[in-house]
Amino acid sequence: MIKLLRVDDRLLHGQVAFAWTKNLKINLIVVANDTIAHDEFTKMTLGLAKPQGVNLTIVEVKKATEILNTEKVKKYSTLIIVNNLVDAQRIAESVEEIKSINIGGIKEREGSKRYTNAVTLTDDDIRICRELIEKNIEVEARQMPVDKKQLIKDLIK
Repeated sequence: MIKLLRVDDRLLHGQVAFAWTKNLKINLIVVANDTIAHDEFTKMTLGLAKPQGVNLTIVEVKKATEILNTEKVKKYSTLIIVNNLVDAQRIAESVEEIKSINIGGIKEREGSKRYTNAVTLTDDDIRICRELIEKNIEVEARQMPVDKKQLIKDLIK
């Protein structure tokens, strides 16, 4: 069962690895990123950040959608992590089970505007959020599971 699709430009780090996996009782983390899937050093580094007893798969976005649509993955309590909204949209639109996207952290970039302490969005990011919301996919901002959920639709009015 997919528990969370998270956008975090840092991918797998302490907050995700421990707070979210413990809170959601995660036993499979899928990092979906076309570049990192072929970067052995980064894959090794991310592997060091995963909690003991949790499986980690690092694959291209297309491969992630294939995996997430199998019966086998339903046996796991799954956390999906991407580092941008483009990849989150690709996954959400290809995996019917996903009804919500958590934006945990997107750092400041050229043309971005700050919406929370940890989330900045560009015009393209806002367009993607609106498209997802139109498809009845909740998009929310929250760094930690104990934080109050902030709906992006309320922040980007």
